[in-house]
Amino acid sequence: MPPPRSARSGVLAVLLAAACLLGADFSRPDPATFKLGKTSEQEIRDRFGEPSAENSTQVEGRLVTRLQYAYVEVRSTVIPVRSMVYSFHEGRLVGFEYLSSFVADETVFDEASVKRIKRGETTRAEVLGLVGKPTGQFIYPSPAVKTPGRHADVYGYSRTDKIASSRTLDAISKVLIVTFDDRDVVVETSLVITSTSNEMR
Repeated sequence: MPPPRSARSGVLAVLLAAACLLGADFSRPDPATFKLGKTSEQEIRDRFGEPSAENSTQVEGRLVTRLQYAYVEVRSTVIPVRSMVYSFHEGRLVGFEYLSSFVADETVFDEASVKRIKRGETTRAEVLGLVGKPTGQFIYPSPAVKTPGRHADVYGYSRTDKIASSRTLDAISKVLIVTFDDRDVVVETSLVITSTSNEMR
């Protein structure tokens, strides 16, 4: 099952919009500075300022608000992007995700390692050993976790290249969601790889 659209962050749409209006750059936040279920929406706004995009969605009848921050550099052959998204239910953090295609902190991961993750067997500690530290985490209720008692790690990456010969923007994005039960054992995995090509204007 593919991850929900909100879990994929709409990377390409954000990238193209940000290319027209560049936001302020930011560095990758330390996940230890967030507390799922406790950190407030106002704390995130105070820390990072006004988001570049904001929207809401329903998750099992519960309203979830998402704040997205993005930074893009338009270069001659590549358009690196940083994006971070924070999801809230009743004003409290229920998920965050980060991705970057900048060399200094790119979030690329090896999707081949997913084949070694076994539902009902592999533990979170083993997933960390196989794939590395996640770029996002979610609890219920959130776009990535719709079942109480479960939580998820998210790995995300996106890259966009400018192809002069065809005058296109070629983008690839990869999103892996690994969901765990209350014993930190894998109950579900979802890997979606998307490639798009858009004409430059």
